[in-house]
Amino acid sequence: MNSKLIPIVVTLIGALCFGGSFFLTNSSSGDLDVEIDKTAFIMPAAHRVYANPDALNGKYYLFKAKITNNSNTTLEDVTVKYRIPDYIDWTELTVSGEMFPGQTLVIPCYPKFKDDITQKTTESIEKAEIEISWDDAEEDDIIEEEFTFKLTNRNEYVYTGVKKEEISTWSDVYDNDALIACFVTPNDPVVKYYTQNLQEKLMKGEAASVSRKPEDGVKFLAGIYEGTRKSHMVYSGTKGIPQSTDDVQSMVQQVRLPREVITGNTGLCIELSCLYASVLSAAGIDPIIYMVPGHAYPGFKMNGQYYAIEATGINGEGLGGIMSAEDAFKKGQKQLEEFIQRSQSGDPRYTLIDIHAVNQQGATAMDLKDNDFMRKKVDDIVASWSGGQTVNQPNNPRKPAINPPNPTIRTSTGLSFAIPNGWQTMMRPVQDMPILTAQVIAPDQMTTVSVFDVPVSNTQQALATINQYFYNYGMEMQYQSNGNGIAGQTYSQNGTFNWVGKTIRTKNGIRFVAVGAPDYLYNQNSGIINQVYNSIR
Repeated sequence: MNSKLIPIVVTLIGALCFGGSFFLTNSSSGDLDVEIDKTAFIMPAAHRVYANPDALNGKYYLFKAKITNNSNTTLEDVTVKYRIPDYIDWTELTVSGEMFPGQTLVIPCYPKFKDDITQKTTESIEKAEIEISWDDAEEDDIIEEEFTFKLTNRNEYVYTGVKKEEISTWSDVYDNDALIACFVTPNDPVVKYYTQNLQEKLMKGEAASVSRKPEDGVKFLAGIYEGTRKSHMVYSGTKGIPQSTDDVQSMVQQVRLPREVITGNTGLCIELSCLYASVLSAAGIDPIIYMVPGHAYPGFKMNGQYYAIEATGINGEGLGGIMSAEDAFKKGQKQLEEFIQRSQSGDPRYTLIDIHAVNQQGATAMDLKDNDFMRKKVDDIVASWSGGQTVNQPNNPRKPAINPPNPTIRTSTGLSFAIPNGWQTMMRPVQDMPILTAQVIAPDQMTTVSVFDVPVSNTQQALATINQYFYNYGMEMQYQSNGNGIAGQTYSQNGTFNWVGKTIRTKNGIRFVAVGAPDYLYNQNSGIINQVYNSIR
């Protein structure tokens, strides 16, 4: 694939002017002349983008105030503040120490909504209030402005910020395409739970992100497809994606979140693409969403190569019934060939969203809370894959484990530990990391015990060897030791993993057993972590 494709797409995202969605007002107090550009809408799903002046080159904001000092005197401490009743209290944007005659300031407002804005399920018309004042200003001189804008619901995705009557090119149609990354939610606990079940139940511990082998990535992609096919997920039809530059009915769309696609067992093409991208990202694979007129489909990139699958093959309209995973992948690759040809020829209708690339530019996913009801729905879906029972949920001891629990992992010369009921054991889970001889995973899919057997003579060498393997996969380990007890953290692009462990000398080297969880769950899970740690003998 042309290596210039992604920079071209990213440049389009950052360079497009968002001014088409603003309207202009003028105010004057006699001393200051004020022009305010205002947004027409804000999407709660992308609230972090609107709050971040560095995200996507600062393209998304609530308003920009252009202030010019038309007086003959220097104004002191010119202050701009704003509020959005019920959402954001009065907030000071800037104070200009001195503003000289004829000087102009441009003050952007990047509104910081609270995270619970992503719970908003209805759209509304909200009001923004602006106040501009300065030292010694008379009450009549203070400038007060207000305007209304649409605050969409969390599921509403607006494909473009350009006014409908001003849309003339496909660049206008896809003006907001980077924001689809905000609907890709790999850190959603429900999506993580679904991903872990996919890996364990259907993929038998596949670790494509660790192996970095494209063939393993393709297997993983096919595994996601098989999960949707075996659960009899329904493709809702090819509607929503704009089919032409005058397709105004499709410029705004309700997009179900990946957790809603999973538990509702149905999705549009863009929704299925976001689901695939979420699962791929949760597994450490770089997801791609391909956008073409009237359609979207998912894939990934690995080692400079691009891959795709036709996610709607589960029962797409006009697609000839339900496809096998192999046929869905073949169709996706065929579509990708056309995509590359048209994209390289400069056809603006064919564009892609590199999810991790736009994440790095500030278009990040919304935070979502765990949901026991949705986890139960995932359990039901996973059970449909094989007609059997699935892995336990936390605090639900009545459901049997996916495998009968092992009481311990033992060797005649090394450490052993008690495995809590319901945890799943995987022997040699990563083919390219032979020193990782076993992993035991809790039902929450987060708390993990790892067993390393390293053929070296002391603990320091063992930990250095483990760290070297981690470096090869983009991870780094830091730790402190106290006798045979070790405590530390492992850093990766997926976040920080906190752990505690013990080492012992064996006839074959050093055995290291560590138990831990992501840093944001470590304290919450400290009881079971300490229980496992104290059982290591």
